[in-house]
Amino acid sequence: MALRRDELNSPGDGHDAMAWQRAAACRGDHAPLFFPPAQFERKDLRVARERKAKAICRHCTVTDACLAYALEFREPHGVWGGLNETERRELLDRGRSDEPVTVRPRGR
Repeated sequence: MALRRDELNSPGDGHDAMAWQRAAACRGDHAPLFFPPAQFERKDLRVARERKAKAICRHCTVTDACLAYALEFREPHGVWGGLNETERRELLDRGRSDEPVTVRPRGR
C-alpha cells in the first residue's frame, strides 16, 4: 500500500483512530521486546530482540496502521510496524520528495 504523507494522519472512516493498538500483537508480556532496555544493550542482543519483535509483527493484523503511526509521529525508538528506528528513518528519507511512502503489508 502506498501512502502519501497527507494520508498518514487521515481520520479514515471516523472511528477511533487508535483502535488498531487494541488489536496489536505486541501487547502483553512480550511488549519489552519492541523497545530497547534502559541500560546498555550489546549489538548481538539488540539484533536478537528485534528479530523476535519482527517475528511477532509478521503475524499481526494491524502492522500497516502501526507503521503509518510510527512514520507520522516520528517514533524515535523501538520496533513499530515491523521496522526498527533505523529502517523507519531510511524509509522516510527515501520519501522526502513528493513520492509516496511505500508501506508493504507483512506476513499476511
